[in-house]
Amino acid sequence: QRLDDTLASLPDKTTKRHRGWQKLGASIAAILAIAILLPNLSPTISYAMADLPVIGSFFKAVTFRTYEKETGKNHAYIEVPEILSGDNNSSGAEVINKEVANYTNELIQQFETEMHADGYFNLDVKWDVVTDTDKWFTLKVHTTLVMASSADEVRYYHIDVPSGEIKTLADIFPDDFNYVSIISEELKQQMQARMDADPQQIYWLDNTKVEEWRFEQITPEHNFYFNVDGQIVIPFNKYEVGPG
Repeated sequence: QRLDDTLASLPDKTTKRHRGWQKLGASIAAILAIAILLPNLSPTISYAMADLPVIGSFFKAVTFRTYEKETGKNHAYIEVPEILSGDNNSSGAEVINKEVANYTNELIQQFETEMHADGYFNLDVKWDVVTDTDKWFTLKVHTTLVMASSADEVRYYHIDVPSGEIKTLADIFPDDFNYVSIISEELKQQMQARMDADPQQIYWLDNTKVEEWRFEQITPEHNFYFNVDGQIVIPFNKYEVGPG
């Protein structure tokens, strides 16, 4: 509008070229506004835009809804993501969206049930896209809960892009490959190496007095993701393999 007002105030000798740039500037601004606003105004529009060949890749994940509530010392802010797919028949996206919706609904129910108790209840849930290539897609959902103490939980959801199917750690290895033992031993070696290099780093291995705290091995469906170098990263939640 400011550009339009400035051009309108110029003398009458304004050339057609100026008027052409004025129309072009307004058109570009309108296109940008549509591209940014429409996907956030309606889930239906987001699904439709995901089918477009040019801009579809920019809208693979959106915040489907936001839950925010603050009462006294209690606060909750939850971003509920939803994965959009150019192929609306993607089984992986459908499964993940349902799992995330159920998970966040449980957190909301927990907050609304316990926020009236004495004390402090702070809940934050945010999401991020960790990997987005033509072969692999990973959505990260990070939950931070602060009550008497703090807890962090991170969940990773994976889709094999060519097939559209959801994938777990077990799916990326051959059936006869003992990945649980091999990865677990590698993790123990890395933990021990870190402790040897820095005595302040502590992991609960065989030298831990409390036996039930000791890290033995990962689960077959343990959390994982690929870093920028294509290496598998095995993350742990707070207090899972060492002091918080």
